[in-house]
Amino acid sequence: MKLSKQMTDLDTFLAYSVALEEEAAERHDELADMMEVHNNPEVAETFRKLAHYSRLHAQEIRDRSQGSDLPRIAPWDFGWETMEGPETADIGEMNYLMNTAQALNVAMGNEQRAHDFYFSISEESPDPEVRALAAEFADEEKEHLALLEKWLAKVPESTEETVFDPDPPHMPE
Repeated sequence: MKLSKQMTDLDTFLAYSVALEEEAAERHDELADMMEVHNNPEVAETFRKLAHYSRLHAQEIRDRSQGSDLPRIAPWDFGWETMEGPETADIGEMNYLMNTAQALNVAMGNEQRAHDFYFSISEESPDPEVRALAAEFADEEKEHLALLEKWLAKVPESTEETVFDPDPPHMPE
């Protein structure tokens, strides 16, 4: 059964929503650490800001769920459509030489997947309260996308080219 149809109660939906944002924050921190190790401080700072915003959103969801008894879901029991939450960037697609524009495009992909996740729940959940809140969250993700687009417009860097590395790291096949 599709995950969006399994969102049959508000507490489960909120537990998934908090996890989605926390996973995104953790991945952004991992990416920031990677960029710092490879002396890419500007992109590291971008990922740190994105992690901060994800944590703020997770806290907003926690605040909204005060008084509820959110279920504790083991990481392996989440029914994500992929290996990780929808707002978590695929670490395999990262490049330590990426520029700020590329980092923002990664973030935009994350926000789009989060929007799609919430939107599908807003359309398919059997619970009207869950559908209403999911629609609100989908709208928030659209707002995040718009903010990232404005941020990206201010970045003069090319989104198409990665800096050539004459001595790339060894990647086992």
